[in-house]
Amino acid sequence: MKKPLVRAVCGGLCSLAALTLAVDAGRAQQTAETPAVPRSAAEQAKAWQEIANRPDFWQGTWQSIAPIADNFTTPPDYTPSALAYIKAYKPAEDSPFTNCKPLGMPFVQNIGGMPMKFFQSPGMIALYIETSGMTRFIHTDGRKHTEEPNPSYLGESIGHWEGDTLVVDTTGIAADSVFQLGRLSEKLRPQGDHSPVSGVIFGPHGPNLRLVERMRLLDFNTLEIQTTLYDDTIFKKPYALEPRKFVRGIERRNEPQEWACTDNRDYLDPTTGKLELNVKDKAQNR
Repeated sequence: MKKPLVRAVCGGLCSLAALTLAVDAGRAQQTAETPAVPRSAAEQAKAWQEIANRPDFWQGTWQSIAPIADNFTTPPDYTPSALAYIKAYKPAEDSPFTNCKPLGMPFVQNIGGMPMKFFQSPGMIALYIETSGMTRFIHTDGRKHTEEPNPSYLGESIGHWEGDTLVVDTTGIAADSVFQLGRLSEKLRPQGDHSPVSGVIFGPHGPNLRLVERMRLLDFNTLEIQTTLYDDTIFKKPYALEPRKFVRGIERRNEPQEWACTDNRDYLDPTTGKLELNVKDKAQNR
């Protein structure tokens, strides 16, 4: 009595395996049909010369000198669902980044005291962010966004130059990234709370969140990044954040360092070897 079921299950699994092999074979064939072609020496020289002619983001590192949180000085035009969320919002007891989960864009670039470093190559800019030890990849080879990008904390970033301004368009940001959708007014903030995230409204963003950054040098030592938020689940129209400023550091002490984070909510007692879970006070004091 069980044999037909076994055959059905096996048949389904075998069909799935065959489909997977066919897809993999198709990808392999496509790759074989479009082999990578190396640039000639002249093409390489031209590509690097184009980089040399761009504004110099590359020397040294960049430190944020703006507050961690955005002020939202001009109130956004919120959707009804966002207004309902804000009305019921209760600030978390702890900062949302007291554990080791990556912050995600755009908040990950706001942390002061931890530098960012640009690396350039033909067709791509890499941006190492010491906060969380993450590296952004900004594609500048003319590609379009993936139709269904794999969600990630930094998203899929595609850039192009408009004169001396690097314009970066980012989509595909993970749903659980730290996202600031507003800030409580001064009178609604807890009295005596001097935390840099006091009054900040954190919350979920929509599946189609899009960021457009405009990066430009104000002078050799000052980088400005202005970000506009596109999310029709929160804002009725795109919301332009106030520009953030970063200062250049070229001394060796400003070089980015490796970032390693250990979960500060779990505590391993060195005397007993016992692991205690979610013991915030002990873990933070170790």
